[in-house]
Amino acid sequence: MNTEHMSLAEVESLATDALIGTGTRLESAQSMGRAARAAERDGIRSHGLLYVPTYCEHVKCGKVDGTAVPEIIQPRLSAIKVDAKTGFAHPAIEAGFIELIPLVKSNGCVGLTISNSYNCGVLGYHVERLAEAG
Repeated sequence: MNTEHMSLAEVESLATDALIGTGTRLESAQSMGRAARAAERDGIRSHGLLYVPTYCEHVKCGKVDGTAVPEIIQPRLSAIKVDAKTGFAHPAIEAGFIELIPLVKSNGCVGLTISNSYNCGVLGYHVERLAEAG
């Protein structure tokens, strides 16, 4: 049995390229690539490279819209809603964070909801990003 080891950068690149190859927009493919990298880093192989072929198949069959652009709505001072437009959850979460992080710093607390998305898998990666942002 021949085992090949990949760097985390290679994992991210392979996942991103595979999703772009099935028609996923660049920003969403990059977001999913980063999530696959984090899952592999954290030993959660079920949502790393192992799941990328399923993501690709779901784009190809229309279960998820790889070209979706998340829509951000701020109905209240401390509330952000992101409509993923039947696309992947990870790019919708990332889009919401662009608005959320500055609001948390100024308001102390903000709620973020994601709707109309494909499953989001591992959420610890996103919590880690919030912690890094302070």
